[in-house]
Amino acid sequence: MVTKAESADSSWSDFVQKHMDDRGMTTGELTEKTGFDRSRLTAWRKGERPTLDTARVVAKAFDLSPLEVMVAAKLLTAEEAGLRGVTTPDPSALTDQQLLSELARRLKRTS
Repeated sequence: MVTKAESADSSWSDFVQKHMDDRGMTTGELTEKTGFDRSRLTAWRKGERPTLDTARVVAKAFDLSPLEVMVAAKLLTAEEAGLRGVTTPDPSALTDQQLLSELARRLKRTS
């Protein structure tokens, strides 16, 4: 179940899309990882936001902090979550070594 946003708000949809893009993930792959059907993603694009349980599933699918995802979903404020200055780094701002280290970490985790 999703909660209708008071006004069309694409920030949640943008957040999900950004993390899909960062991982080279397709809509089909996201639906497979989360168990959601495509209509849920379409609803997000129309401004609906996830529930707390849905945000938890998305956090797990993207290997992100549930608090970060809940803030992006506007289920919590950054202050309520105690997140100060937590941001996702821009991959283009990382050095080659940082990118390689992250890739090695992810490959090690999936092995």
